[in-house]
Amino acid sequence: MDCSQHYKMLKDMEKDPKNLAKYQKMYKYAYLLSDGVFKIVFTEEKSHSLLISLLNAMLDLHGGDAIGEISLEMQEFPGIFNKKNCIVDIIGTTNAGEKVLVEIQQQKDKFFKDRVEYYVSRVIENQVHKSEKFELPHIYFLGLLDFELFPEEEHEYIHHVDEMCHGKKFFPKIQKVFVEIEKFFKLEKLGFTKDDESDAAQWLRAIRVVIKEEPAPEKIMQNETFRRLLESVKLINFAEELFNCEVKKMTDVMAERENAFAEGKEEGRAAGFAEGKEVGRAEGASAERTKADQEKRQMAKSLKEQNVDVSIIAKTTGFSEEEIRSL
Repeated sequence: MDCSQHYKMLKDMEKDPKNLAKYQKMYKYAYLLSDGVFKIVFTEEKSHSLLISLLNAMLDLHGGDAIGEISLEMQEFPGIFNKKNCIVDIIGTTNAGEKVLVEIQQQKDKFFKDRVEYYVSRVIENQVHKSEKFELPHIYFLGLLDFELFPEEEHEYIHHVDEMCHGKKFFPKIQKVFVEIEKFFKLEKLGFTKDDESDAAQWLRAIRVVIKEEPAPEKIMQNETFRRLLESVKLINFAEELFNCEVKKMTDVMAERENAFAEGKEEGRAAGFAEGKEVGRAEGASAERTKADQEKRQMAKSLKEQNVDVSIIAKTTGFSEEEIRSL
């Protein structure tokens, strides 16, 4: 199931949540890059072996540099006074004490790069306390993108972004890696990646099976990690409550994009509209976050009433276990 098919399913579930059963017959796999599905698939395992394999592949970590273990943490760094909250999809600490942030981005966003810098800065801020010396751990940021962020680099689908000075990395402790998933699919279709046997390419081929609903190649099925991935992301595994939480969020996002497109065609008529649109979008985004939070709380409460383990609810919704117990 791809993003547009996921959106159509959510629209139908908005009319009647029971419509999920119809889609479970139509599609084998859930949309892996939806926030809820991704978090469940990659954080539900106690060993986090799928997540570790994905990280090592995409960050190109091998041997002694590879992640062996990872402990996951709260997804939110609360704002202090007038600071915005920082909420990332997955954040964890490796066995080597390194920080890893994973962010899924389905749609192109004008301020995505700004948000990445803010997320990383908040993690940095959280590492140094008043009585400690300014020594930071290694910090990795992994962005998994369902759109093209670097269209000028036509044949590259993984991008390592660093601060450079005279041809050298200025601060190698912070590494940002962006993976353009849809671009890889295009390159694969055109044959540009046929000789790419990297771990990252193999992972993306497994993800392609899920998103494109394609038969799994024999090489993918021979890999135990990918077999577990394909099994865990089957649409039949997921209940209505998970998707109900995404219904309002997804429809609001799509509506905002459609409205922005329609407004964009008229923006030449009056320059004064530009400022008004930015204010309206900011207010709409704030209202959307409030509604999404309320819906997540309702979802958490519903899962709790069904006796779902509190730790799983916390990973799915981003709330702390204490907040969930108080619902």
